[in-house]
Amino acid sequence: MVSSPSVLVVGAGPAGLVSALLLAKNEITVRIIDKDESFHDGSRGFGVQPRTFELFEALGINDELQKLATPIPTMRAYKLPGGTIPVKTWDLYEKGDVWPDRPYANGACLGQDLLEGVLREHLAKYGVTVEVGKGLTALHQSDDSVIASITTFVDGNATAEAETATFEYLIGSDGARGSTRKLLNLTFEGETRDADGMVWGDVQIKGLTSDYWHIWGKPGEFTIMARPLSPEGDKFGIGITGLNFDPTELGDPSKAVEFIRNETGRTDLEFGEWTWLSYFKPNMRMVNKFQEGRAFVVGDSTHVHSHTDGQGMNCSVQDAFNLAWKLAWVGKRGNPSLLATYHEERLPVITQMLHATTKLYTHTVAQEKSSEPTQEQSASKSGWLKWCHSALEMYGINYRFSSIVLDERNIRPKDTEDMLAHAYSGYEGRGSLCAGDRAPDAPRLTTNNGETTLYKLLKPDAHTILVFGDADISQLSAVGSTNFQVFVVRSPGEDTSLNRFEELVDGDGWAHRAYIAKPNDRLVVVIRPDTYIGALFTEGKGVTGYLARLGS
Repeated sequence: MVSSPSVLVVGAGPAGLVSALLLAKNEITVRIIDKDESFHDGSRGFGVQPRTFELFEALGINDELQKLATPIPTMRAYKLPGGTIPVKTWDLYEKGDVWPDRPYANGACLGQDLLEGVLREHLAKYGVTVEVGKGLTALHQSDDSVIASITTFVDGNATAEAETATFEYLIGSDGARGSTRKLLNLTFEGETRDADGMVWGDVQIKGLTSDYWHIWGKPGEFTIMARPLSPEGDKFGIGITGLNFDPTELGDPSKAVEFIRNETGRTDLEFGEWTWLSYFKPNMRMVNKFQEGRAFVVGDSTHVHSHTDGQGMNCSVQDAFNLAWKLAWVGKRGNPSLLATYHEERLPVITQMLHATTKLYTHTVAQEKSSEPTQEQSASKSGWLKWCHSALEMYGINYRFSSIVLDERNIRPKDTEDMLAHAYSGYEGRGSLCAGDRAPDAPRLTTNNGETTLYKLLKPDAHTILVFGDADISQLSAVGSTNFQVFVVRSPGEDTSLNRFEELVDGDGWAHRAYIAKPNDRLVVVIRPDTYIGALFTEGKGVTGYLARLGS
């Protein structure tokens, strides 16, 4: 007999916290532990991409995070020696435009410590708190359970105090150095850039304006960055990247300050307290599989890459969304075979992402020495960079190739090889919408409770069905109200007297445009709890085919 709770989450970073919160929202009992004895300080993985804000909207935490997030500062590079004369000023990304189906046009900065704090607060509403100083030290699996050895840690070391607990499933989100991946004997394939070094931390600096993201550097040697943590204040996120230098020594705050002053010439800068400071060699790696029996890995336990691309935390959130709804579905409705699609769907996305971000890292960290100071790589000057910056927004991630999506509107032979090659990016902008794509947002939808947007209606604990036109919906009642919510989308003035499902009045027609539903079209859209389109069909009976693919 499996004891309660049902799922053990190992690691309380963004991936673990999002996983736990999603499971709790699905009424799946969960326990979450972290080997560290205190919560993480510092901004760490601070880049939040537009697509991730959409997921936070669906999770119900976006309003709070928008108040904490800050715009990506304008970059400014300085002439060396001296370090005070600006030579270049530019934006890291070209500013995007907000569209009705894409309400977030630009990424933003949000300290990981702030994000984790919000996630913990929401998790506590479900009676779940992070157990700090508790680590996974052993696990054994049977056909119907996972037996975990949970050990108390003090000062980073395991003690003799331990317990054994049984769960239905285990999620490893304890990072690249964590125990879960190793206990599951998963390989970590990829490369380490041994010739390169990276140092990251947060520190108080007096003498720098918070108006810019300050850059000093020599291509082929080093780049020093100081990013303001807020538009006002004197706290900065420090980054030092470079070639042919050992970052180990710079893990000492005094050595890091000495290096910055010597290389920038800014001896006038006054350094205060460091909130955190870390060093490492850039790694670009991923596991060979995302699941082993009843245990899964998400986030940095699954894939790691350089800090230059702003994808790590964002991919971790998508991992959690993809896995959690499937665990919840199996817990409520049945067939565990659905869980294999976590690996099936995420592996191609992460493979393509790592390929793109590794290339971006090589492009960003100049490989040849030069007498010229560090300067921007303008997206307008490089077609590849422009594509890469667009891909980093993550709107293009899709699962068209997945075995569980059903598309009866776009009936054509599947080119699986092409689909796998475009799992990370490549289909956006083509004017098509297929099962497996991200569900577009739509504003100015009116319900009985007033005006709203589609993403404010989506739920992480239910599929959402949109019915356009006069599609036969008689069979939709069979799906049940627990795992599905159904909306009939109507234009203003349409007769709605016969509808027994909740109606959405598409005031400006944005939902019809986003889902390519013409006035006389019959269309039923099934949106998964992770906000991807699970199915497109023309009659309500198509839902039975979709359910069959989920194993129900």
